[in-house]
Amino acid sequence: MTNDLRIDLAGTPFSRRGSYFALSKLDQRHARGLFLRTVHGGVRQAELMRFVVGGDDAPLARVEPGRLTLRGGDSEVEVALEGSGRALVRLMRGTVVLEAQVLSQYDVVLQESAGVWRFIASGANRNYRIVVFGGESELDTGWDGVKGTATRLILRADTQPVTVTVDEFASTPPEISRPDVDAVIADAERDFAGWAARHGHETDDPGLLRAVRLAAFVTWAALVPAGGALRRESMLMSKNWMTNVWAWDHCFNALALWRDPDAAAGQLLTLFDHQDVHGSIPDYVNDLGIEPNFVKPPVHGWAIGFLLDRNGLTRDAVEQLYEPLAGWTRWWFEYRVYGDDGVPSYNHGNDSGWDNSTVFGGGVPVQSPDLPAFLAVQMTTLARMAELLGRDNEAERWRRESGRTMRMMLERFWTGERFVARHTLTQDPIESDSLLTFMPLVLGDDLPRAVVDRCVERLLDGAYLTVNGLATEPTDSAHYIPDGYWRGPIWAPSTMLLVDGLHRAGHRDLADDIAGRFVRMCIRHGMAENFDAVTGNGLRDLSMTWTASVFLTLVAAPATHALLGTATATDWATHR
Repeated sequence: MTNDLRIDLAGTPFSRRGSYFALSKLDQRHARGLFLRTVHGGVRQAELMRFVVGGDDAPLARVEPGRLTLRGGDSEVEVALEGSGRALVRLMRGTVVLEAQVLSQYDVVLQESAGVWRFIASGANRNYRIVVFGGESELDTGWDGVKGTATRLILRADTQPVTVTVDEFASTPPEISRPDVDAVIADAERDFAGWAARHGHETDDPGLLRAVRLAAFVTWAALVPAGGALRRESMLMSKNWMTNVWAWDHCFNALALWRDPDAAAGQLLTLFDHQDVHGSIPDYVNDLGIEPNFVKPPVHGWAIGFLLDRNGLTRDAVEQLYEPLAGWTRWWFEYRVYGDDGVPSYNHGNDSGWDNSTVFGGGVPVQSPDLPAFLAVQMTTLARMAELLGRDNEAERWRRESGRTMRMMLERFWTGERFVARHTLTQDPIESDSLLTFMPLVLGDDLPRAVVDRCVERLLDGAYLTVNGLATEPTDSAHYIPDGYWRGPIWAPSTMLLVDGLHRAGHRDLADDIAGRFVRMCIRHGMAENFDAVTGNGLRDLSMTWTASVFLTLVAAPATHALLGTATATDWATHR
């Protein structure tokens, strides 16, 4: 099998597990070309160096898990990444120019000694030591009396390769050490092979195999080590620009790791590490810090239940997660209920995860039917966890609370024909056909059969289901926008939640059909943040881990493989 991942760097960056570096092709007003970038949180300027290979500022690129090969003219360059902050550039032949992005008077490249430079990158809030081993090199700074206007490191390889190290540091540079580039490449290849073997899927279909390897690479390459505000290895949503861990995205990434219970628990705990004393968890976290102004929907109980069904969490993980999940559940009722009806609200579309859904088109706060549904599922999961921990009285209490919450949801939001959201203060129903109003289906067979069947009828009759899956706004709606974020495009999380709920509600054929459509779309169009519901084209960030994780989760199901006409050696655990 070839190691070539057939990746377009304009969509999926080259990186590796544990690295805060990524290489991407950019076509933006301030940055055009191939760049070495930092993916640390909170930086003002992510682009560090532009590569010009053999005079070509758009070199041909071949991506393997451990190596990026660039060719332009008669020149060839290899790039590998090591540790959290080291990039290795090996010029095999010809020339390469590394253009440091000095964009302000506080950016500067200075020479420390022969072949050794320091790049003070103020926008990245870091320093970089650049060391050249062998060959010819020169630095053109273009100093204008105040700052460098164009800082170019020019490298030439005649008879022997030239190797360059770029080391990230804060105030004290690391010791100079000549790298073993081939050993670094081999280490990355081995690590990816192990990851893909554990979290990918076996198949004889070449198109599906390419998509599985892409999804495995997207998730593997997005992992960053513990450090700063991140207290454990964590999977960023992307190494493009979605370089955070959001507080519901991480749940879907945990699903795909069910074969490795410690890894799955680690992804869940990444956000709970920052739970406040009241029980809330932040909107997102990165190595720099957290965003506390918003939250995300409480799908954590659903995700934990999904993992428990597959023996994807250890008893120790259940014990670690139980009290944080209980606190997160109570928080909604203690701090987000604004009247005497006991119904929690979203303060903003961001809190629901569906930022600009038409549910929020008339203002906030909003009582949306998905929220009590998620909380009811979460309470059921807490009951299961309590039983596993021998807390039978607590388990019974959580089951009672789950039943009460589900009855409240039906009384407040079910009209007899559909679920509606309501304005919190007036209790007026909100005119919205957003797919968000179908999320109570996540309750599966806990919902009355008549309610499930009516929701399914409306789903099938309402211009939601396209050849690619479920649009988040009906395609015949006046509010539908092909690239409208949550007003039309297909998303991985909404697909996964509804596929799971429909499966448990007894509509397995429909669930498997939706899963198959989504998987086929990903095979054709990659692991984008979201997709045009009609064409299937990837939109926004084109390399999102929760999309890759949902793809890997769905493609493991035998029913999905039957729809795709392929076979798998993966066992799919019995669903609850």
